[in-house]
Amino acid sequence: MLDVGDTSHPDDFVAPAYRVESTQASGQHTAKIVMERRAAEGDNTSIYLRAGVFETNYALSTKVLADDRADGDVAAIGSYLTEFATERTNRVYLYMSADMAERNRRAEVEHCQDLIYAYEQTLLVLDTALVSLAPVTAGTEEAARNQLLANLQAALPRNRAHLGTDPASWVNEYRRLRDLTQMRDQGWHSFGVELVDAGTVPGRDTPTYLTGVRRDPTSFPAYYLAFNRGTTEIGVHGTAGLIV
Repeated sequence: MLDVGDTSHPDDFVAPAYRVESTQASGQHTAKIVMERRAAEGDNTSIYLRAGVFETNYALSTKVLADDRADGDVAAIGSYLTEFATERTNRVYLYMSADMAERNRRAEVEHCQDLIYAYEQTLLVLDTALVSLAPVTAGTEEAARNQLLANLQAALPRNRAHLGTDPASWVNEYRRLRDLTQMRDQGWHSFGVELVDAGTVPGRDTPTYLTGVRRDPTSFPAYYLAFNRGTTEIGVHGTAGLIV
């Protein structure tokens, strides 16, 4: 319900493209790689909620919370949030402390590192192999071409050699690796929230408003939810162990 960061995929990435060009001289045929397009990582956007106090469009269902407390069956506080337009009895503000904001930033950095690694292990690998190849000369055009492609296959790292020499296979592998970063959002990047006393929230008198315009602070009672570590595991799961 409460998203505090987002890192997009670089959908404008570029896969390398090449052709094999053959020439003949003195009865010999030479085949070489001609790069038609170099690999490029592309651009993405990564954002996270900074430290501060933030107005929301949520209200707290205080009656439901009170009833559950009376029954001794209180759920996670986030489950008591409802749309402000529906409740209109109070307004919820979010508090992101400086240390939680830094943790939040590091979470999105992990996504960025995953995406870079996915590119470096796929499209960049093929691109590097292609530009490293020397021309091959043989008695026939077919022999020269086949040897050149065999050299390309041999230049690929063992753990990716099964992808072969077709760039389309490398694009599919890049996308597969890229998507593995989403595993972090299945708990490792899940911050918790807790209801806290207003007196413990620094900056509560100067929150960031949704509209940018200050509201009358007495118009509705305010409740404050502070972010905590939740189930986050930041800096625990390395990119090389996840993006495989």
